[in-house]
Amino acid sequence: VELPFAVSKKHDTSRYSLVRLTPETGRKHQLRRHMRHLFHHIVGDTSHGDGRHNRFFRTQYDCTRMLLHAQTLALSHPVTGEPL
Repeated sequence: VELPFAVSKKHDTSRYSLVRLTPETGRKHQLRRHMRHLFHHIVGDTSHGDGRHNRFFRTQYDCTRMLLHAQTLALSHPVTGEPL
């Protein structure tokens, strides 16, 4: 999605994408850190995100949360290993 707002001084518009991510190891903040490394920050992420885009979403859309969603969770029993 391309929005007609200049969040940074370099560009006249801002682009955002919906991305499906799957964590490999379950390490803490894995997806957030990998996206930061690729310069595709998750909107609303105050630790690993981009403050300019976070402020834009907060003021323009009253979005005060991180736009990261777990569609499914799969856990195994710690003793038996059976799916919960």
